[in-house]
Amino acid sequence: MEYDLNTSIEKYIEVTVSGLVDKTGLIAAISELMNHPDYTQKNTLWNFYESSIDLNIGDLKEISEVLSFYKPEDKKFANKSAIVVPGEMHKAMVDLFISMSKFLPFKYKAFRDKEKAKAFLQSL
Repeated sequence: MEYDLNTSIEKYIEVTVSGLVDKTGLIAAISELMNHPDYTQKNTLWNFYESSIDLNIGDLKEISEVLSFYKPEDKKFANKSAIVVPGEMHKAMVDLFISMSKFLPFKYKAFRDKEKAKAFLQSL
């Protein structure tokens, strides 16, 4: 799995992921993103369109647990994440992750269309 963080966009950070997505690589990407100085001021667009997701339910649960350790200093932070995926099977996996993460301080939403994802991130 490879990923790239684009922080030059005004309203959000775009994380473009390619290759075979695995738990270790995804946790590394999440860690780098959350440690970025702009993270609390910008929402996030996860672009998985050029990747294949190789995660199981246990992996999704572990990733959700890792995210539960994030405690923002300010309760008001840019907490919206749009997740763009290439197909219905990937979207179903993301929807499962979103349901596992519903008690976290993040607002995740899955998309198959990048333009709709961008609109979601730029809305209030």
